[in-house]
Amino acid sequence: MRQIRTRLLTAGQWCAALSLFAAPINKPATTALIVLSLFFSLLGADVRSRWQAALREPVVIGFLIWFAVLFASALHSTLLHDAPAYRESSLWSCIYPALMASLLRDSRWRWRALLAFAVAAGLVVLISYLMQFGLVPQRAIAEATPSMRNTVFKEYTQQGLASLILMSMLVAVALKSPSPRLRKILLLVAAVVLCNVVLVIQSRTTYIVLLPLLAYWIYRLVAHHLNGWRTLLVSAVLAVATITALWSTPSIRERMVSAVTEEVDDYLTTQEPTSSGIRLWLWQHTLPIIGDAPVFGHGLNRWEPIYREQMRTIPDSAPFITGHPHQELLLILAEEGTVGLLIFTALLLGLAYHASKLGDPQKGILTSIVIIYFAAGLANGLWSNFTHRHVFILLVACIPAGAFPWYAKDRKIESTP
Repeated sequence: MRQIRTRLLTAGQWCAALSLFAAPINKPATTALIVLSLFFSLLGADVRSRWQAALREPVVIGFLIWFAVLFASALHSTLLHDAPAYRESSLWSCIYPALMASLLRDSRWRWRALLAFAVAAGLVVLISYLMQFGLVPQRAIAEATPSMRNTVFKEYTQQGLASLILMSMLVAVALKSPSPRLRKILLLVAAVVLCNVVLVIQSRTTYIVLLPLLAYWIYRLVAHHLNGWRTLLVSAVLAVATITALWSTPSIRERMVSAVTEEVDDYLTTQEPTSSGIRLWLWQHTLPIIGDAPVFGHGLNRWEPIYREQMRTIPDSAPFITGHPHQELLLILAEEGTVGLLIFTALLLGLAYHASKLGDPQKGILTSIVIIYFAAGLANGLWSNFTHRHVFILLVACIPAGAFPWYAKDRKIESTP
């Protein structure tokens, strides 16, 4: 019986690792693998000790605190509005870190999970390039929506953010690689991935994320060679130069300067429902919703019905109706109030602090994920989206505490008499 339960545990570990492969690619496969992971975790060996250990991990504790906030928000929604929200996947997905921790107890398993994500994101980048050069046909949706050109499985923002995470993983591992040759290869691949984001996908959200993300990695690269005030000075100069160079590229200048200016002008003059105009409209009409319940919000999943009710009194507002306000902080303020936003901010800062205490390359990977999530959330709704939410949660849950496999191996060899 013990042998059977051990094999079930191993099966659960593979399902958990493969869920990160599926997350940036396919929603049903991601859900199926998570359900199988839970099934095998509960039936596998040492279930009690594994879950007890999982519940002591800092990341798991943080997500359980946010689960408690969202559960209280769902209760608030039920009691005041008779609108139960307990089935919301955004609520129960906060349990995933505990599930991952109960299965991936060994750092090697967590590195395998991160590798699974990197392989999936890398394949997407490769296919995207093949689409760009006409070697793989474009998806049917690209004919009706040109912005979806060169997207493989997901829309351009989802694919772009996953690619930025892949780029960050490659740079983080490269900086700690014991092999100069491998370091150069990893940095070259990271540059190829960056070119795909900037020149091929051309998502505005990824362009917004690029500013703080590149600034962070430039600082890390400089700090790898310099110390003290010179690090800050050289980092600042290189960051300004790099961002200026990127900003001058035709794709970024067109998408972030010319197009945004035109869209805002069209919205202000004719109420044209452009991408930028819709966001301005959403943010403007979310503020009164926040003002009606500033402390505790209206409850989980209440923004959309309140907003739709508000739109019924406004003629020609149909093009501006969406499922979320395209701004993470505004959504939290509307549904969980100022109290919820303060807790969310504290948890995000806690996650950044936890990242700072890790060794490399885990430190760089987790810090990049936090930067990407926060920056992208300024102009988009990540928690409301299945792919964004699952990629973020699963990656954060699988950041290992132990060293990268080859570092551990090298230290073992060096310590051998």
